[in-house]
Amino acid sequence: MINLKNGYGIVSDGKSYTLVQDAIQKSKDGVETEIKKQISFHSTLEGALQGYSNCRMADLVSNVDLDLKQVKQAIDDLKREIKAYE
Repeated sequence: MINLKNGYGIVSDGKSYTLVQDAIQKSKDGVETEIKKQISFHSTLEGALQGYSNCRMADLVSNVDLDLKQVKQAIDDLKREIKAYE
C-alpha cells in the first residue's frame, strides 16, 4: 500500500490500483470499525495519483472558501506532492 496524506492510500492487486480513504464504519449494534473505503479504481498508478489529486482538491474546495490565486497555489502544492511519489 502507498500511504498518502489526509488518510488516503493506493492499494494494488497486481493488475489494477484502488484509491482508498480511511473511514469509520458503524455496525447496526453501534460497533465502530476502521476501514479503507474504496474511492476509485484505476488501471495505472498515474491514474490513481490523478484521482487522489482530484479528491484532495474537492476536499479543499468543499471545506474552505478560496480565491483563484489560492486554488492555483493548492494545485501547485499537490503537483509537488505527487511528483515526490513518482
